Amino acid sequence: MIHSLNRSRALELTLMVLLSGLFACAFGEIRPNDPMDRQASLEKQHTHYTDLVRWSQFEEAATYVEPADRNGFIRQMPEFDEVRFTDWKADTWEFEDPETLDRAVIDVTYRGYSLYTPFEVKIHETQEWTRSGRSNSWKVVSHFKDLGRLAEK
Repeated sequence: MIHSLNRSRALELTLMVLLSGLFACAFGEIRPNDPMDRQASLEKQHTHYTDLVRWSQFEEAATYVEPADRNGFIRQMPEFDEVRFTDWKADTWEFEDPETLDRAVIDVTYRGYSLYTPFEVKIHETQEWTRSGRSNSWKVVSHFKDLGRLAEK
C-alpha cells in the first residue's frame, strides 16, 4: 500500500513537472542561442527609438545615439513645425555575428509629408546598433538619406 502511494505521488509529481514545462513553452519564449535576450532587448530599444523619431521627439531619441554622435544627430534633423512622419517600417534584420550578438544593422523607411506639398515622401535611415560587454544597453549610429526632401517647398 505504501509502495503504491509513493508510486502515485511520483507519477503526480512527474506530470506536474511536464505540464509546467509545457506551460512555460506556451507562455514564454525559449531561446537557447540567446539566453541573455539580446534580440528581444534590441527589438524593444530599436522600436522605442524609431517611434521617438517618428513622433519628432529627437532630443529623447538622441539618448539612444552614441554619445559622440548625439549633437550631429540633433543638428541634422530638420525643423518639424511643418513636416510630419506618418509611419515607419523596418526591414528584416539579423545579428552580424551570431556568436557575440553585439551588432546589427536595421534599415528603416519612414513615410512623411510636408505642409508645402501634398505628396508623401519616403525617408530612409540605416541604424547601426551595437552593445558592449555583457549589457543589453544598445546604442545606435544613425545614417539618414533624403531628410532634406521633407523641408523642400
